[in-house]
Amino acid sequence: MTSQPNPFAPHWLIRDIVISSHKSAVGPGGLLFVGDSIVEGFYWNRIGALPLLNAGYSGIWTKALEPRVPLLLNSAEPSIAVLLVGTNDSKKDCTESALDGVADHFERIVGHFEEANVPVVVLTPPPIEPAKRLTSFYSPDAIASLSRRIVQIADGRVAGIVDLQTAFADGNGAAREGMTTDGIHLSAQAYRLLHDMLETTIAATTARRGNDETSKKS
Repeated sequence: MTSQPNPFAPHWLIRDIVISSHKSAVGPGGLLFVGDSIVEGFYWNRIGALPLLNAGYSGIWTKALEPRVPLLLNSAEPSIAVLLVGTNDSKKDCTESALDGVADHFERIVGHFEEANVPVVVLTPPPIEPAKRLTSFYSPDAIASLSRRIVQIADGRVAGIVDLQTAFADGNGAAREGMTTDGIHLSAQAYRLLHDMLETTIAATTARRGNDETSKKS
């Protein structure tokens, strides 16, 4: 049986080239932001004092991202990272069994950060905004279920968790009006909120690590 071609492969190749060209500008010790199109659309080049290397791949799913993570960690040599993946695993008709496999790959990704001794802030995929162009392609139940699994895997193993399922949701679990442009991709307003949440979380993580290093030396 022949596997189907990956329609995103040409774009991912271009992204590999762009990311590689930006590595030298960021240099070692920066912030690696890795994940799917929501990451790719993040338009800041710094978080606080840290230069940011945007390693977002539009259309990527967790299994496809997993082998890229150790390569990025090895070449970029970041001091901290942010991870957002799982959105594209949560399409319509996604089963709980399929999400089990996604969770396995997500756990391997977390393991790559642990092996590289790079603290990572994990984001859950954002909720879906109703009645937009791409809304019907995604499953609210699947994205909520995967987000719960991500939090369970990350808890106690990562530097921080930013739960976008909660932060961007209305009272019914859907995204608040205006949080997306098309049902899933973030609006400028949502990106500004995300930037502020990351800045706060990363500042706290950096300060905590600095205190830990000082305690070890004293």
